[in-house]
Amino acid sequence: MAKHLPQTIAQIHVSFAAGMSPVTLVEDCLRRIDELNGKNRAMIFVARDEALEEAREAEAVIRAGKRLGSLHGIPIAVKDVIDVRGWQTTAASRLFDSDDTVSDARCVANLRSAGAIIIGKTNLHELTAGNHDNPWYGKVVNPIDPERGTGGTSSGSAAAVAAGFCVAAIGTDTGGSNRSVAAATGLAGFKPTNGVIDPTGTLPTAPTFDTIGPIAASVADARLLHYAMVGMDPPDERSVSVSGLRIGVCPDLYAAAVDPATIAAHDAFLASAQMAGAQIQALPFQFAREVREAGLTILMYEFRTHYGRLVEAQPERVGAAVRNFLSTGAPISEAGYRSALAYRAQIQGEFQNLMSEVDVLATPVVPGFAPRLSDEMTAVGNEFVPYGLAGGHFRRWANFFGVPTLAMPVPTKGALPASMQITTPQDTDDYLFSVCSALSRLGTGSAY
Repeated sequence: MAKHLPQTIAQIHVSFAAGMSPVTLVEDCLRRIDELNGKNRAMIFVARDEALEEAREAEAVIRAGKRLGSLHGIPIAVKDVIDVRGWQTTAASRLFDSDDTVSDARCVANLRSAGAIIIGKTNLHELTAGNHDNPWYGKVVNPIDPERGTGGTSSGSAAAVAAGFCVAAIGTDTGGSNRSVAAATGLAGFKPTNGVIDPTGTLPTAPTFDTIGPIAASVADARLLHYAMVGMDPPDERSVSVSGLRIGVCPDLYAAAVDPATIAAHDAFLASAQMAGAQIQALPFQFAREVREAGLTILMYEFRTHYGRLVEAQPERVGAAVRNFLSTGAPISEAGYRSALAYRAQIQGEFQNLMSEVDVLATPVVPGFAPRLSDEMTAVGNEFVPYGLAGGHFRRWANFFGVPTLAMPVPTKGALPASMQITTPQDTDDYLFSVCSALSRLGTGSAY
């Protein structure tokens, strides 16, 4: 099958207006799933008949001269920790042997209200805590390179978009899962301000850090999906100029080595921003180790609180990686957990002070390019380091501080994509989208 060339939602809606049917779009997605899903294992469940019926209904609405919303006729895939009415929620595990869910998660109900067609559910690391080699559904293969993986628990969601199984997908981000997989596949992956998207109907990982967000082909598409999940029309986009924009860089925040080729892509991108008038400012941050340690404590304690007894009662229903994760977190006491929460509250002011110095923060998403499929390792110079597990350094701080962050592709000379994440203060999600839209035009002339 020909290589997938993604279209933005705006481009698709222009095609609808010119006469293309949503049925044609959904049929194309289903053809790609039929041919490729056995190889890349992005999808756990595909609602073929339901998606086609909804596409026919969307076509009838278009013929009547109407539109349901910002996602009218757009096929969307959903990470399988999020409830969709009439379907099982498995979390890519055998732990749950439940009946089909009776109602949509709040974010899915809002997507439907915006006109989206839910085409199926995507693969992930088991219970969001297992590793890339899911014992029940297999490794997700990166559509860009079959020798590479996608490197995060939202693995199937990113692979589904990159393979053309859907136009966009929904993932969850507790320690960077939407961002690492977007980086590996050349997509936009968004983590909103904590609490902005209602988690009702979504299995938790660690509720203090859990967020729900889109993975899409463009910043503009990610913005449309975000506001659809919130349950509102997107506000008028704010115009932001790169000229005068204060961009902070903070190696202290992640305190880890980055591959020279990735650094080169980041430096070139920041240089182009500087040429457009942006000011680049280096910022210090001396609490990165404490933030990582407190964050891991909170994550592991909350995960064990939710899943520990379930797994202890049926250990054979989960893979070894999940059991090992629970075992590692077992020594964490409630007192240790409370102490970590108290530290999180205490240190918020330090991060706010950091952000007050600049308009946005620009940091690496991952240490290197898309990981090897065999072991989920990525090259950093002459060494190989974990890709997904590097989230403690590169990504979880955004969940810890509750700030919106968007991973966006940046130009690179190689065949594999490079990515940078842009961060703004809490509750400035729309400003973040506007900034990323402006930055994305530096190399392409468009907000694609």
